[in-house]
Amino acid sequence: MEAISGRKTIQEIAADHAIHPIQVSQWKRQLLEGASELFTRGRQTKDKEDGQAKEAELFQQIGRLQMELEWLKKSLSCSDARELRKLVDHDHPELSVSRQCALLGLPRSTLYYRPTPVRESTLRIMARIDALYLEDPCSCSRRMAGYLARDGIPISRDRVRNLMRRMGLRAIYQKPRTTIPGEPSERYPCLVDLRLVTAVDQVWATDIMYIPLQKGFLYLVAIVDLFSRNVLSWKLTNSLDTEFCLDALERALGGGGKPGIFHSDQSCQFTSTDFVGRLRDEKIRISWSGRRRCYDNILVERLWRTVKYVAAGFSAKPSRGVPACL
Repeated sequence: MEAISGRKTIQEIAADHAIHPIQVSQWKRQLLEGASELFTRGRQTKDKEDGQAKEAELFQQIGRLQMELEWLKKSLSCSDARELRKLVDHDHPELSVSRQCALLGLPRSTLYYRPTPVRESTLRIMARIDALYLEDPCSCSRRMAGYLARDGIPISRDRVRNLMRRMGLRAIYQKPRTTIPGEPSERYPCLVDLRLVTAVDQVWATDIMYIPLQKGFLYLVAIVDLFSRNVLSWKLTNSLDTEFCLDALERALGGGGKPGIFHSDQSCQFTSTDFVGRLRDEKIRISWSGRRRCYDNILVERLWRTVKYVAAGFSAKPSRGVPACL
């Protein structure tokens, strides 16, 4: 402060305090340069804190807007491309078409795409495919290509498959996983060992098979004694429900016998409350096939092989509604 007031020279101040004059000059210069900060430091600190708070708020808003934008893109991605095209404003004063497509998640190529009309020759082929499908709904693309070639229309199987897919036509056939497990409240273990079956009425087994016809399928259930391989009862129906399985069970029990164990797979017909309850009423032990137990029901499957390939021929003719063996 003495150096700033000017009452004494720098040499006098240095002599009074026993320091070098250059040190006094440096202190004076530093004080003059930083004097303004002494009076504005509190205000600057407050302004800095306010700026940091505003910056944090802006970052929070940016994060929220980015999250909302991602949600909007995800929601609009499930929309049809035709609906998304309607949302693009080609005359918007601020947003370009490219930016609008990016916000909507719509490729620009899709925006400008114009579908080409189907040629007249393709329409005639599609009409013929539709007529042939009405005559034989079990026709796949391979058989349909053969029908068209017979009519003088040379066409590859791949093109027939594409046309049938565009028309929504699919051949009627038995899909995989015909045994759909139910949701029973209680599960039963597999109790069958074919090596230990030594007497009649020791183990009964059942299964369902399908018989293809010209238009649709028939479903056949049979109950077999695993020791004698005798078919105790059977029932034919055109719908997969529990009633025809119960009818077959009642016929088998009506013959006077009763098994110690009743074996089946875990399809919903045999795991239903009605079917399981009927076996419980007769105090019959219940056995269900599980995974990796494909040989437990092999004798019934062998019966189905005979019915399909020997008796029914595994082919449906227009004049035969039910196979002759039944």
